Amino acid sequence: MIKAILLDLDDTLLSNPLNRVGHSFDAWNTFFARITGQPDAGRGLAAAMAGVSSSVDPAQSNIEVFLDIVTRRWGVDRETAMIYFQAFYDEVYAQMRQHVQPREAAPMLLDWLRQAGYQIVIATNPLFSAEATSWRLGWGELPTDLTAYTLVTHIENFHFAKPTPHYYEEILGRLGIANNEALMVGDDWVNDITPAQRAGLNTFWIRPDGTPRESEDIIPDGEGTLNDFVLKVRSQGWLETLQPLPLQPSMIVPRLLGNVGALYGLLQEYAPEQWWQHPDPAEWSPLEVVCHLRDSEAAVQRPRLERIAAEDNPFLSAPLAPPGPGQIACDVAALHDPAEQFLAERRKTIAFLEALPPDAWFRPARHSIFGPTTLLEMADFTATHDRLHLRQICQTIGRCA
Repeated sequence: MIKAILLDLDDTLLSNPLNRVGHSFDAWNTFFARITGQPDAGRGLAAAMAGVSSSVDPAQSNIEVFLDIVTRRWGVDRETAMIYFQAFYDEVYAQMRQHVQPREAAPMLLDWLRQAGYQIVIATNPLFSAEATSWRLGWGELPTDLTAYTLVTHIENFHFAKPTPHYYEEILGRLGIANNEALMVGDDWVNDITPAQRAGLNTFWIRPDGTPRESEDIIPDGEGTLNDFVLKVRSQGWLETLQPLPLQPSMIVPRLLGNVGALYGLLQEYAPEQWWQHPDPAEWSPLEVVCHLRDSEAAVQRPRLERIAAEDNPFLSAPLAPPGPGQIACDVAALHDPAEQFLAERRKTIAFLEALPPDAWFRPARHSIFGPTTLLEMADFTATHDRLHLRQICQTIGRCA
């Protein structure tokens, strides 16, 4: 059952002709060459954006990746770079407004989705600031307060970007839902449809006039205009007809990394004192949940997968109940310590999975709760285990995405 609708912004919820020519990079290059005094400053900007688009490190936010590259290429410190970018947003980016046109169906769609109880994610490529994303929403005559949506992705709050499937996995990690519970709606075949489907999401392609499919390997669940999509979901019950996509081995590593990115996003968003909260004495604090994820990865999740790979149809007993509140070894010098330790264990799991021969993913096992299963299904269960606890963290803190 679909619970969340992920909506691209440019040429989906609003019309932006500059979107198809890289947001007028000539004007951007001219501006940064002038303000930095470097004729090739645009190359540094392009390199930084490319770096964000290809990064798969869940411990580095997009803004950190971007600034690491651009400050190195420009030979300036971060404070200076941020001054340049604020000037860019004020002087150049704001001029995009004259080219952006609202789409009449967009506000109607958002109102209907809210009333129907769907989670709404503005899944715009997180290459720009929260402020700039809010501006674009306003230019499309949509609510500019980012808290009006379940989640809005931008360069400060995300660790992956399009076109990686990791980006979509991070969104689902923040929502704490399964991949077959989300639908991606977007116009861009490369950035929206292909990676979302490769992450296991259903998709609707806002198909630009006359644009052919770029691959016959990817078939969206639906296609047409934004008006067509509104008609399908409001009057035809289309969302209820969607079928889950089959689980594929290629989905697992992005899923496991995307969940860690979601965890780092939560660490960034909430104040340190919230991570020690015990609203219910019988429940773990959020930080204890992270320590449980770390311990489970090392003692349960990875050993179980290794056993399936090594043994012939092994019987897998349910793990022992974990320690209760106050009983988990979770002494930390810094808030990020358990997350970094969890990521270190997760990287070991990923290294093991990436070394598997293709047929190993389908090796059988018998689980005391799930019954007959495979290594692939149990690897996916590891991701499900992550998301259950990510949801637990935000519920404990009291503000889930």
